[in-house]
Amino acid sequence: MKRKKKQMALNIEFEGYVNEVKQFDWGTVVQMSHAQRAKNQSTGEWETVGKDYIDVTVPTGMSVPAQNSVAVIAGTLKVGTYVKKDGSTGVSLKVRAKDIRPASRGKSAPVESEIW
Repeated sequence: MKRKKKQMALNIEFEGYVNEVKQFDWGTVVQMSHAQRAKNQSTGEWETVGKDYIDVTVPTGMSVPAQNSVAVIAGTLKVGTYVKKDGSTGVSLKVRAKDIRPASRGKSAPVESEIW
């Protein structure tokens, strides 16, 4: 008798910028971006070298961050693919939120909006 393997969800926690908030009957989708940072070897400064775009599903009853704010999201990650307009394959990142909280920033990196 074969045993069925239990599939485990990939847990993730990230800090991101809230680009757009879309309300639906079943919950909310928060479209977020997360900066990819790398140290410039010639200047020694940290720079944004790319961005990841993530759709976060927020169940009804959970607090939703305001557009243009920075939030920390913890949840489960699902990676999918789609066909781009040019026919190539793109990768989609989707997170089902288990916890959302405002990002705590130092004085050197203020949050754009603290409306929550």
